[in-house]
Amino acid sequence: MSRVRSKFDGTVSPLEQINNYFERLVIEELAGRILNMDNDALIDVTCIALNELPAKYIRHEVDLLYFTGPAEMEALHARVSRAVDMAIGRVVSGRN
Repeated sequence: MSRVRSKFDGTVSPLEQINNYFERLVIEELAGRILNMDNDALIDVTCIALNELPAKYIRHEVDLLYFTGPAEMEALHARVSRAVDMAIGRVVSGRN
């Protein structure tokens, strides 16, 4: 069995090139809300919301935008909004 080998030149780590698109959407959703929470609570909300969403890994945002239609993007944003609402409710009620 042959093995595929790849060579990274060391300038940019593969981990720096791969992103979960939902991380950006959740943080943007939270930034657009006025919340009376400290930083620890906001981080808890972020983690809880992300755990409610599937991973959507991308290398470049333009790739996702090219292959995703407007209706699907709207559905992604609605899903993020629901996950953030649920996460806020859990943190506020102390069930994190």
